[in-house]
This record gives sequence, structure tokens and C-alpha cells, in this order.
Amino acid sequence: MRSLIPLTSIAASAILFTLAIDARFGEDIDWVPWENAVEKALDTNKPIFLLIHKTWCHACKALKKTFQQSNARKAFKKLSEYFVMVNTEDDEEPFEDEYRPDGKYIPRLLFLDKNGDLLEQFKNKKAEYKNYAYYYSSPADILNSMKDVLRFYEIEVTT
Repeated sequence: MRSLIPLTSIAASAILFTLAIDARFGEDIDWVPWENAVEKALDTNKPIFLLIHKTWCHACKALKKTFQQSNARKAFKKLSEYFVMVNTEDDEEPFEDEYRPDGKYIPRLLFLDKNGDLLEQFKNKKAEYKNYAYYYSSPADILNSMKDVLRFYEIEVTT
């Protein structure tokens, strides 16, 4: 019986880690911790999708809810296979200025090359967000930017 306690603790920790990292943006997505992202991107030759949000943020909660209820979930899941997907919350975000190109607002979605360098040309194209270029409020806008990144890298998405 004693030997089951450590195994139970390990299993519970793994479940909690998975729940924390998906942070309601989709447990069906292969989320990677930020500290492992560049290494995985280099190994897989994929760009990085870096989502930065906070647990206390109203706009972040609204985006999560929109994602949960969106009919774009299937497309998001498919496109995510072509990226190293990183979902940072609260203190997990990278603090270097490169990842705050136009401010510290949240939620912020950045696309990075496989070396972890910002791909500045991929922003939300909506004019209403010109001062917050990396702010997205809808799954459709996120999907459009993901597709733009894949076109840039000439990555063909298979259905």
C-alpha cells in the first residue's frame, strides 16, 4: 500500500500540470512549457505560438470562454499541429522586452521563429487594435494569423 502513495502523487501531479498548462484554451492541444519551447521548435523545425495571459484578466477569461464555445476549435486543433504551442499564464511568461513589443497588455499572442525570435509581421490585422497589435479577441482572427505564419513558411496544411 505504501508504494502506491508515491505513484498516486505522481499521477495527481501530472494531471494538475496538464490542467494548469492548458488553462482552458484546450486540453486537446499539445502545450509545451515556455522553457522547453525553443528546444522543441529547433528539433521539429516549427514556429512557436506564444500565448500570454493572466488568471485574473477579464479579457483573458473572455477569450478562453470564446474558445471553449467556438466552432473554430477543430480548425485550431489542426493548425496547432504545425506549431510549438506555448500557453503561459501569470508568472510563466517570458519577461524579456522582445516579448513585449508594444506593451505588457494581455492577452497577447506572439508568433516566433524556431529560434524564439519575434516574427513582428504577424499581428492582429484589425485596425481597432493598432495600438495593441498582438491582442486577439476572436478565434477567427487567431486562425487567420496562424494561417499567415504557415503561408510565410510555405507549410502546407493537410486535412
